Amino acid sequence: TLAKMASGTDGNIISYDASGNPVAVATGSDGQVLTSTGAGSPPAFEAIPGGGKLLQVVNTQDTTVRSTTSTSYTKASNNFDLNITPTASNSKILLEASFGGGQNTNNERAFFTIFRGSTDLGTGDGVTTHEVTGANSSEQSQHLLVMDSPSTTSQITYSIYMKGQGGTVVMNQKGVGSFIAYEIGA
Repeated sequence: TLAKMASGTDGNIISYDASGNPVAVATGSDGQVLTSTGAGSPPAFEAIPGGGKLLQVVNTQDTTVRSTTSTSYTKASNNFDLNITPTASNSKILLEASFGGGQNTNNERAFFTIFRGSTDLGTGDGVTTHEVTGANSSEQSQHLLVMDSPSTTSQITYSIYMKGQGGTVVMNQKGVGSFIAYEIGA
């Protein structure tokens, strides 16, 4: 019963050790949380893990109409380069791009992807594709979303690339393109 328990320290918690004997869990500090330390060991107060915090945001916009007739990936624009220097080598970089893009040839496809330096972060066909089945000059909203693990604290350049199947690939004919990098702490 509570009456038979020995006096303790305000804020301590009673738990049991591996032998089944009662033990007092020392009082934590303000902002700490009670966590399990595994079987056979009493829980402990620890700092809240720091993962998942937004560490920095870098963005750019491009309003110039861009086009290419290349069937190999070509950088869309130097204005769509994002330079970011991660604060920790285990950070993740979430990349998000929104723009109008398509191809000016019927029944052809336009491909868009994101590169880190010379590395394509998409699949062989890019992060997104757009197939024009209607009239020429069809441009639709494109949205690219990629999570990268660059494992560095050196500056990185991310760029949007595009290619087609033989016609003219276009972007930004009808508005502003936006490209954002979010550094997420591990």
